[in-house]
Amino acid sequence: MAQTPPDYDAIVVGAGAAGLAATQRLCDAGRRVICLEAADRIGGRSYTDTSIFGVPFDLGGHWLHYADVNAFIPIGQALGFDLYEAEDQLHFDCGLPESEMFARLAAVDIALARHVDAGDDIPMTHAFAPQDAVDNTALLLKALSAGRDLDEISMAEWVTAGLEENNWFCRQGFGAIVCRNGADLPVRLNTPVSAITRTPQGVNVTTAHGTLRAARVIVTVSVGVLAAEAIRFDPPLAGARLTALDYITMGTYNHAAMLFQEGALPVGMDAWVSYPLSEISGTMARGGGFLCNISGTGLTSFEHVGAFARELEAAGADVAVDFALSRLVDVFGTDIRKGFIKGHATRWGANAHTRGAYSGTSPGGVGMRSTLREVHEGAVHFAGEAMNEGETVTISGAHREGLRAANEVLSALGHRSQSA
Repeated sequence: MAQTPPDYDAIVVGAGAAGLAATQRLCDAGRRVICLEAADRIGGRSYTDTSIFGVPFDLGGHWLHYADVNAFIPIGQALGFDLYEAEDQLHFDCGLPESEMFARLAAVDIALARHVDAGDDIPMTHAFAPQDAVDNTALLLKALSAGRDLDEISMAEWVTAGLEENNWFCRQGFGAIVCRNGADLPVRLNTPVSAITRTPQGVNVTTAHGTLRAARVIVTVSVGVLAAEAIRFDPPLAGARLTALDYITMGTYNHAAMLFQEGALPVGMDAWVSYPLSEISGTMARGGGFLCNISGTGLTSFEHVGAFARELEAAGADVAVDFALSRLVDVFGTDIRKGFIKGHATRWGANAHTRGAYSGTSPGGVGMRSTLREVHEGAVHFAGEAMNEGETVTISGAHREGLRAANEVLSALGHRSQSA
């Protein structure tokens, strides 16, 4: 008796940067593919909103990191977006000369590198003990880069990332590039996946609207979703992959955004503003930093991470915005309130589709990202920012992982793969 062919050559689960890249690659190869997305939009953690403030607001990723290798700079330029290099506009309201603040930052780097060179992979808090509020500010900048509290950061991974941190911005928003690039792909929205089952013929993917069959599947959901077992795998995930999911977990990074009238902010476009942090909770200072006057629109984003970000999430958007505005008043004076128009706060830790902002490696977990990439039961592939070891935790890294996984599938299906 002839076997019924699968519905698709491949099914991609998740329409973020990795899922869209994988879907595009498979479409370009002429394969039958569908991308299933639980939310009502594509983009995942890459999303630009224009309705909240009337100007582009990246609810997720905004910085185009590692410009020399970032895949979305040439993609955005080809699509006609206005991209530009970020200027080094740093303002430290710490009562110290800028040179002294940079010296404090360098001292942190030196202390961390010394331990990594010695083969240590210990929490960042064990390698550098802050002496005052200025040191707390320097350490917070490291926490912002990692998206988590200091005691949850693998020093070895952070120090050995190896790429030059040169950044670009997009006037229309980073998320706008990702979504435009994937706008014409075969994506089925509002279609959460509840189970992925290996069969003798391939893979069955159970959704809220029925079961689909494919020869292969590429799973691009966050490690937060995987760890929460929001998708049931049969056979189940096991062994080294579960260990990796214990070490590579989601952090919380939120924006408390505030729109100001033209000219209200006494800084230039895309200026980064830090201030001294004196209040401590656990191992972290309770505070953040400001990206001011984004692309010259008057929009300012208060960036904050970890347990403090989750605390503000629980307190509500009004509390988060009020905290941010109060700190900005501390820096610039009370007149800044006169130019304030409205605010909005993101809640990535509470987002059921992501369960956090982006991944990070806990001490002792260096090298485990590659474990997450391993094919499960010969037909279930994985991709996402958590699997990338070069452009770690970036949208561009997620894009490259999607291409890698798609090339794995094409190779398995008998198609010569192309380089990612």
